[in-house]
Amino acid sequence: MGQTLPETNIQKNSNKFVFCSSNDVHFQWIKQALNTWQVLHQDLVPLDLLTEQIAHIRPQLVLLDFSGNCRDTEENCAKEMIALAQTLKIRHPNVHQVAVGSSNYADGAVAAMRAGVHHFIDMQSDEAEAREVIRTMITGLPVHSADPCSVITLLGARVGIGTTTFAVHLADMLQTQETPQAMRQKIALLDLGMPVADGQLYLNINSTFDLLDAIRNRHRLDSTLVQTAIAHNNNGIRIISLPRTPESLHALVANDVLGLISQLRSYFDVLIVDLGGFPEQDLTMRIANASDEIWLLTDQSVGSLVSLDNLIKTMDKNQIARNKRHLIVNRYETAFAMSAEQIAERFKVPLKATLPESRERLVRAANIGKLLHETTRSNSYLSAVSALAKALINRSDDNTKKGGLRGWLQRCMPGRSKAKE
Repeated sequence: MGQTLPETNIQKNSNKFVFCSSNDVHFQWIKQALNTWQVLHQDLVPLDLLTEQIAHIRPQLVLLDFSGNCRDTEENCAKEMIALAQTLKIRHPNVHQVAVGSSNYADGAVAAMRAGVHHFIDMQSDEAEAREVIRTMITGLPVHSADPCSVITLLGARVGIGTTTFAVHLADMLQTQETPQAMRQKIALLDLGMPVADGQLYLNINSTFDLLDAIRNRHRLDSTLVQTAIAHNNNGIRIISLPRTPESLHALVANDVLGLISQLRSYFDVLIVDLGGFPEQDLTMRIANASDEIWLLTDQSVGSLVSLDNLIKTMDKNQIARNKRHLIVNRYETAFAMSAEQIAERFKVPLKATLPESRERLVRAANIGKLLHETTRSNSYLSAVSALAKALINRSDDNTKKGGLRGWLQRCMPGRSKAKE
């Protein structure tokens, strides 16, 4: 064996491994053998749900049970493991895989090879050998001590609430502000709101590379494709909009959209998903569930508050975590009877911010092809959006201090990273 690496450099960096099996005996063996790492147990469920749950965990490694009896029964589930391995390679190609099996069942190793899984842990061998397999792999993999990307989903209580206007201003302010390390933010906007491609309109972008194109080219997604195919404005915001033909919306598959979001995390500091008015409720809820935070936009009108109530009930029904939800009251006026604090209390959602009424100025700026902060420096709406942007920047700074963002930059953009040090 080669030199044993210091485990303190490995075990303390939030490495998350997922062991896919319904055999608890096998899990206990893996947990004991790999006791210097965090191993989560994922029971076998239908394939689509299983891949979605793995994507939500965002593990560094997935361990697949190719022992032949991954269900605590005599049933051979090698076909399930092959299907899972192949599906993960397509939908989540950045997730690395390790087969777990037994030398007493040689067909398991053969099945793993056919599935394209080339690292193998033998449960009949010494636990130290299992640890050595992982050490060998992990030294060649990026260590994610902190996820550098925050995925923020914006949900408007109803169409026309100002979600897209807020999304483009937030994105542009994030992109143009300097971080404490004097590094430019890398911001992407998934412009999935209605009407289609309004985000492009506000940012003066005209692109034919849409969400379906991005999904179809997921296997080619790398930094070059991000730089060349995905449209951007003068400040560098990357934007992907919905396809413009209504029939194309029906071609969107939830797992493909979620897989794309998972891949895009590797290339951006903040990914803003504008779902204002998006018509597909199931996909909306699944994207929200996969996000780090969900910002719910409403105004103080009765119609908006009724719609907000329905939206929250839908989120509860779909078991969307409450601690992800934050309230933003748009077009806020203190003269109205119900205050932002009262709305937050009424719906049991923490108040994130109030965005003061500025429709006239926003429309005037949009009519000349500008964002509001490009035409005026002093405005209460801009102050509120700027405060939200700074809070997100500070969060990225915290990740940098912990090594996550800096490590990611070194992996993806080594020339730029070194220049900044």
